[in-house]
Amino acid sequence: MKRIVIALVAVAFASTAFADGAETFAKKCAACHGKDAGGAGMYKQPIKGKPEADVLKVIKEGKGKMKPVAIDNADEVAKYVAGLK
Repeated sequence: MKRIVIALVAVAFASTAFADGAETFAKKCAACHGKDAGGAGMYKQPIKGKPEADVLKVIKEGKGKMKPVAIDNADEVAKYVAGLK
């Protein structure tokens, strides 16, 4: 029973983190990367499905025209983008 409760708490936390990452992406990233991260605005290439570590690195360090972005939950945003297909 204890394992089931721990598993449910972990799933709930992961779901919340995913939702937070999606919300932040919609507010701060979608204008340039598209609502579905399929490319739009200033960045026409899709970023959806890119490895989480790569997305996080670009958020923190920037790349090309994109400057580093200060996002409190950058890891959640990277996880969200990596999970898009």
